[in-house]
Amino acid sequence: MKDYKTELQEIVQKTPGRTLRYADLGASGPDHDRIFKTELFIDGESVSVGEGKTKKEAEQEAAKQAYLHEDVQALKGKH
Repeated sequence: MKDYKTELQEIVQKTPGRTLRYADLGASGPDHDRIFKTELFIDGESVSVGEGKTKKEAEQEAAKQAYLHEDVQALKGKH
């Protein structure tokens, strides 16, 4: 499995002043089968939302969605 959080962090950090932040949107479902939801922001702008069985999985999914987004791919291509 690719580590999209690390890949995305490296892309964002290549440009000074850019920020990346994850926001916990909570969890739903029964205690034995929780689904966590996380929103990812780049430079204060919401870029994606991810869901997963753990907070870490939700962050990875949000990072994956952002990483595959065309705007992030354009940033990647600049360096």
